[in-house]
Amino acid sequence: MAPPSPHRSSILKLFKGGVVSVDIIKRLGVPSRTVYDSISRFKKLGTFLDRRGRRRKATVVTPDRIKAVKERIRRNAHRSIRKMAEGMRISRRSLGRIVKDKLKLTCYRRNFGPARPGPIFDKSDPASVMVFGAVCAYGKSPLLFVDQGVKINKEVYISQILEKTLLPWAQTHFNGRHWLFQQDGAPAHTAKLSQQWCETHLPAFIPKDEWPPSSPDLNPLDYSIWGVLQNKVNAKPHSSIEALKKTLLKEWDALSPDYLRATIDAYPRRLRAVIQKRGGRMEQN
Repeated sequence: MAPPSPHRSSILKLFKGGVVSVDIIKRLGVPSRTVYDSISRFKKLGTFLDRRGRRRKATVVTPDRIKAVKERIRRNAHRSIRKMAEGMRISRRSLGRIVKDKLKLTCYRRNFGPARPGPIFDKSDPASVMVFGAVCAYGKSPLLFVDQGVKINKEVYISQILEKTLLPWAQTHFNGRHWLFQQDGAPAHTAKLSQQWCETHLPAFIPKDEWPPSSPDLNPLDYSIWGVLQNKVNAKPHSSIEALKKTLLKEWDALSPDYLRATIDAYPRRLRAVIQKRGGRMEQN
């Protein structure tokens, strides 16, 4: 936008003094368009000052805004750009610029789930790995890689995941303290044999009849952990499955206690929100 004429105040002073436009042009030696535009503006607005908001607004990409976006991503990394932009009342373009240019993150569509083994894809390589992990407010299990080609049925779920990974870790980690196991509604989890195993070997668990069949909003792995992990792992391409596994293990180990605590602390709030929506899917800011 062109800057206002430096003669504007002089033009308006003469005009208010009763000097006609032609004489103002002669006295000040300015273009006629400048004089007529200034007078017209004064008659229309009652002032010679610029209207508020005509100049370019200050950018929304400020340090405080970047910090706020980073915190929201930390709390819920798989929340969509559209929903986050609406919640923060900024444009999707501005939010995308913060995510990409300032935070150096890449947006992906989620393509794996929680609790049961989930695939992690490299964007330039169709190969994938299947993993299992469990978390609580103050720790996480070892990350288990499922061999390629293995179908997760109830037998594999019990022998490879529950017996060899979950139970040994939980016995050491909780060391006699009470804990409760939550899983999602995958067929291997809800199978009668799997439910019987959990009832026999675990101190407590949520049986399939007491848990909604599709409830990602209430699964910490789904609403936070996997999304954060996926963003970090997919931040760079991997030349092989082994390279992908190495990065995955590194990022899993790097999940901080503070982050795990914040993720679990969000659970009661999300539970209340789901109840308020009568079981409908909800989005968190």
